[in-house]
Amino acid sequence: MKFMEFKHKDIWVKVHSSLVVTREVYEQQRKIREELIYANVIDIDSRVQAVFAQFHSARKVSDVTFGFSHAPSIGELDYDKSTFYLRPEGKYKHLSSRENETLVSGVVVNEKVLQRQHDGYIIFAWDGNFEEKLFWAIDRHYETPFLPEWTGYLMRRLLEESQLNVLKVHDFDGLYPELVVYELLVDDEVLDEHVSLGLRNGEIQIEEDIQEAL
Repeated sequence: MKFMEFKHKDIWVKVHSSLVVTREVYEQQRKIREELIYANVIDIDSRVQAVFAQFHSARKVSDVTFGFSHAPSIGELDYDKSTFYLRPEGKYKHLSSRENETLVSGVVVNEKVLQRQHDGYIIFAWDGNFEEKLFWAIDRHYETPFLPEWTGYLMRRLLEESQLNVLKVHDFDGLYPELVVYELLVDDEVLDEHVSLGLRNGEIQIEEDIQEAL
């Protein structure tokens, strides 16, 4: 478990978090920042709501930074005291639910996870079966005609072209060992091109009965 902490002038909020997903941003092969994509939190209601509020503030992005550090258990003395920092980027949604009389749990999630945006779509595979989730995403959110058996070919093409980028999963308590997250960075035109190329070079095929139906 980690502390998720926010400080700005007279505001100081600290909650607990066990899972964070981030995007690493590079310029000229140098990492310049790490952006927050998803976080789960748990604490008393006022603190959880105070964290949610930071994602809807009028402050500049450069002023909104969350620090993550180890949350020691009672009596724990020998632990990692380092801190890493994340910034929000884009728009977020949040949801909370009461665990008991004291604690409230919640999630903060970038809108790219909830629906396709013009500059990308983020896909979670909680069970590790990303190819299946990639097919579902294309079938639901894109206009490109697509068959499940083409997914492996498409995934290879997208990775080769850096159009499908793996995001970083910080599983602090080891509760989500199979989770993988990718960001898909293409539009319908690019997907059409990949499918057309695969059909031309024989890497994917249309079965005869499907061809006759078309």
